[in-house]
Amino acid sequence: MLTVADIQGIGRLRLSLAGGARGLGRHVRAAHTSELDDPTPWLSGGELLLTTGQPLRGAAGAYVERLSHHGLAGLVLGLGFAFDDMPPEVAAAADRLQFPVFTTPYEVPFIAITEAVFTSVASRRLATLERMTELILEERPLDTLLADLAAITGAALVLLDRDGRTLAATADVDADAPGVIRREVVTGSRTEAELLAQPGPRVDEALLHHVQTVLAVDLLRRRSIADAERRLAGDLVELVVSGEMGARELRRKSSAFGLSGDLPLTFAVLRPQQAGARDLAALAERAGDYGPAAIRDGGVAVLLEAATDESAEAAASMILRETGAAVAGVGRVRLEPSQLARSYDEALYALEARPANGRPEVATFRDLGSVQLLLSLQGDRGVELFCESVLGELLEHDRRHRSELVHSLRAYIEANGRWADAASALGVHRHTLRYRIRKIEELTGRDLSDARDRLELWLAIRAWELSGARIDSLSERQPDAGPR
Repeated sequence: MLTVADIQGIGRLRLSLAGGARGLGRHVRAAHTSELDDPTPWLSGGELLLTTGQPLRGAAGAYVERLSHHGLAGLVLGLGFAFDDMPPEVAAAADRLQFPVFTTPYEVPFIAITEAVFTSVASRRLATLERMTELILEERPLDTLLADLAAITGAALVLLDRDGRTLAATADVDADAPGVIRREVVTGSRTEAELLAQPGPRVDEALLHHVQTVLAVDLLRRRSIADAERRLAGDLVELVVSGEMGARELRRKSSAFGLSGDLPLTFAVLRPQQAGARDLAALAERAGDYGPAAIRDGGVAVLLEAATDESAEAAASMILRETGAAVAGVGRVRLEPSQLARSYDEALYALEARPANGRPEVATFRDLGSVQLLLSLQGDRGVELFCESVLGELLEHDRRHRSELVHSLRAYIEANGRWADAASALGVHRHTLRYRIRKIEELTGRDLSDARDRLELWLAIRAWELSGARIDSLSERQPDAGPR
């Protein structure tokens, strides 16, 4: 920033120091001319005040004290008007207050001083802005960038993300403390972050606007890079799940995301604490720090490297804990890329198969139980055909008549055939449930007293629940399947 010493160094102004030498480091923001006894109501601090001496005819020492306490940079007395030299009491007050005072000869017009100050301030400001631009181009770490900006502005800075988490900080700043400046960092219509600034004693607050701009550009750049990386990661995950990637290509592409390519792979599937696109996107962003990640099937799939199933489960537990996800599932590790789709299915269905227990926990293939039989069916169509063959008539009946046969069947099997317990769970009378069970046996051709029939119906219900959106459409396609 421009100081009084810098202005004194401009030879053509012929400024002669008369007192207050210890204040030459004061910052100069502007130059202003006034002959008022008290000009401070019209000044904001940092001005180099120019006068012909009219205010010095009275209490000159008090006048200097008033200017110093208001934060002015210094005083210049033009000689040849009211005074031929600096009054001794002014010089004495200046020394006592460390407030620099100068004289300048009659031949130097005040406009020359104001123009010199303006030009110097503008040049310094331009140099500062150029330096800020260089900081953007240097693509420094965010902590380093913020530290450089704090040094330029003379303020302690803290940058918070949209959820109030600290992205970078140069000091501890209390957002509610007096004098703290809060400003949004905005790119277009999106608020990227919030800037907290604790001004120092010589802060140039006007530069904080430029700090916002620098941070906005830098955060936009980082977000654009992160978005591109997430898209590439998502494409990789989709190709792996679809089985369209060979071992060599997978090794090459996964190395860009920090995977070594030397260990088996598997999938972890995470779900956020709250349902919703924003929470899901935020979870995907955090999970991307641990491997290629993509949003699919209402969760976030993360491709992981792990030597064993146990190490995969440990990695999934760490990710669950550090991302703040609600639950996580992990599949068994595989060496062959063609088998990774099965790992994904295991992770996804393990989440569905494990009963909710109210606490974050990693579900594994061990939680699948009989659902593993469903995973032996090849592809979505295999599961779909299984459900159609067993539950198709019930689903069609429920769709046409808005009935609850499938849910009644589930409650009956879960209650181990106890009529009272099943009816209570459904909130219906036992006679109503008996009628529904007879209807179910009639439509399916199954005997619910037979253990094998109950098992097949139970597996079909689990498949229907695990992929309900797909199975719900079965009854709409059944007419195309030919006569029953």
